[in-house]
Amino acid sequence: MFSNLWNKGGFILCTKGQAELSINGVRHNFSQGEVLVITPLVLVGEVSVSEEFAALSFVDDLKTYYDIFNRIADSPIPLMVYREPIWEIEVNEQQYLAKQHAHLEQLTHSMAESASETSRSLLDFQVRLLRQEAMLTVVNSRIRQVVWLPSSHSREVVVYRFILALHNNYHTHRSVAYYADMANLSKSHFSAIVKQTTGQSPSAWIATITTTYAKFMLEKGSMNIKQIAEQLNFPEQFTFRKYFKQHTGLSPKAYREQYVHK
Repeated sequence: MFSNLWNKGGFILCTKGQAELSINGVRHNFSQGEVLVITPLVLVGEVSVSEEFAALSFVDDLKTYYDIFNRIADSPIPLMVYREPIWEIEVNEQQYLAKQHAHLEQLTHSMAESASETSRSLLDFQVRLLRQEAMLTVVNSRIRQVVWLPSSHSREVVVYRFILALHNNYHTHRSVAYYADMANLSKSHFSAIVKQTTGQSPSAWIATITTTYAKFMLEKGSMNIKQIAEQLNFPEQFTFRKYFKQHTGLSPKAYREQYVHK
């Protein structure tokens, strides 16, 4: 449940037990009645999970929640999620989300069983709307508790917009200058803001996100390495191989073989 959250958005509601997670390099306890909010700024790794752990996932492709993330970009919410990605919610909200999740499962089952392409398309659209509604419920509940941040908050807006844009453009734009231009900042000033706010340089973020998506493609095994290089817009397979090895320590072929033999 906590793996493969790149290019994802939404949240996970813990309904039973607890988990210990590494989130943005910091350990957090995740317990019953809490939601883990997934945004482009939240990097999750599983540390340990209790045997009785159970949860409801409202996680979907980033594009499902992109409008919501974009709308809150200039608010304190993205930074608040970055610093406090786990929120406690009221019992009535937990009950509402449980009903929404049950409805989503019914719709997903109907979509799988439908023989009509039009029907599947409409059901898929309905599923996305329900996920968005659930996400808005969680965010609106939390935003009422927010104390607006001082003017220094503008730095976090720059970082959030950078990482949101990076998830959409990692396969076409891997230049720090490109994202600095988007932010209307000099490359040096932009780099300093990202480094000070997240602890990682823009180039490190770009390399991490690019290689993570490359890993997913290598793990799926549906494309050969040349096709993956083309998908990521590297000029040739050799350039992709050099880039991947530089940032992971393994060649794409070695990574795929290692993954297969796990």
